[in-house]
Amino acid sequence: MDGLLIQRASRVQLLLAGAAALLILLALVAASPRASLPLPAVVPFMPMCALTVFTTAGIAAYLLGAQFHATRQPMLGALSGAYAFTALAVALQLLMFPGVFTPAGLFGANPHSAAWMWVYWHGGFPFFVIVAVLARDRLQARLFAARQAGWWKLVLVGGPVLAAALLGLLAVHTREAPDFGLPDHVAGVIAYRTATVVWLLNALAVTIVILGGRLRAVLDLWLAIAVLACFTDTTLNLLSPARFTLGWYLARLFSMLAPGVLVCALVWEVTALYGRLFAAHASLLQASMHDALTGVYNRSYFDVEYRRELERSAHGGQQLSLLMIDVDDFKRYNDTYGHWKGDQCLAAVAHALASVVRRGPDFVARYGGEEFALVLPATDEQAALAVAERARQAVARLRLEVPAGIGHVTVSVGCATRAVGASDPPEQLIQAADTALYEAKSAGRNCVRFAEAPA
Repeated sequence: MDGLLIQRASRVQLLLAGAAALLILLALVAASPRASLPLPAVVPFMPMCALTVFTTAGIAAYLLGAQFHATRQPMLGALSGAYAFTALAVALQLLMFPGVFTPAGLFGANPHSAAWMWVYWHGGFPFFVIVAVLARDRLQARLFAARQAGWWKLVLVGGPVLAAALLGLLAVHTREAPDFGLPDHVAGVIAYRTATVVWLLNALAVTIVILGGRLRAVLDLWLAIAVLACFTDTTLNLLSPARFTLGWYLARLFSMLAPGVLVCALVWEVTALYGRLFAAHASLLQASMHDALTGVYNRSYFDVEYRRELERSAHGGQQLSLLMIDVDDFKRYNDTYGHWKGDQCLAAVAHALASVVRRGPDFVARYGGEEFALVLPATDEQAALAVAERARQAVARLRLEVPAGIGHVTVSVGCATRAVGASDPPEQLIQAADTALYEAKSAGRNCVRFAEAPA
């Protein structure tokens, strides 16, 4: 998730976030004059929303905290704390709410405890978001030396959790009602001290998030939508504190959006990160199987796949052919032209040999030095000899000049076929193909020889 802090938002993300912000603002403007409109009472709606907020905020806190642990980016740690605070605060409010678990609420709550927890929740979250944005610029890597990292994890993540617990204790012992709720004659105007502080904290959080990151990074973009949703939630609640009104229902919906939108962004980033990791792993695996110089499979791949093909041929009752191919007089070529030209020669020969591999199971590998191996499953003696001759001709067509200036680079090919149902050791077929290759060398090179593998 470190990428969320530095990865620039794409055009699609900007458009999606802009559309989401526009819809939120339109909902706020349309609902504000009718916020006090009573609607049918759906009693389970409030606990359902609270549980949703608790779950999504907890997930966001965990994902951000895990990335903070990995990257030590202070903003991620502070945001993890902000969402952990939200999760605990909404849980405490639900537990204290009259009529949900007990008639008066748990923990010895009084009639105003749940209202105060709402105040602390909706004031605390924007406060800790502001801290998170400021932490990005002011808490640099020097504060996160190995011996200090644990303390900062405790402060940025554990601090908000402790604050939520202490505020919950304060809410239980506060007997007076919070002074919010807007009279009809000042509708749309924040009139009371508690309402003013909570509303201004939310407005300030929206402003600082927008100005702090300029909405350039992915995290800044979706965090702005989250705090805008929280601002709308707070405003509608203050305009209509009574339950089961239009403003109250919409506020609950936006309270779920505030943590939910960032969770979606985080999960999307995790999914994209997994995709990139899988692609990198596949690329690394592919590179580990291929010879860096020639591009064909390497000796390690040959050792594994050759044995597998032997087992398949034995179980399937099929023949298996092996070609051992050696570049003629390569040492003299390398000594005359140098290693750079010698490497070019090997790469060209490998490419020519690969061009004759036409079936899926067949493969060519660099066996070592200037020697190559071509494995041909389900191939009898005649078919193997035909492939060997095509391989010899493919190299000859390269017309790479030899040091003496007469003729061109050629290859000698030794071919061996394992009989149907044979159970000889894997080395047996290799030795037979090597023997045939030696015979081809002895016969004057640039030719193909076949050796029958023992049954």
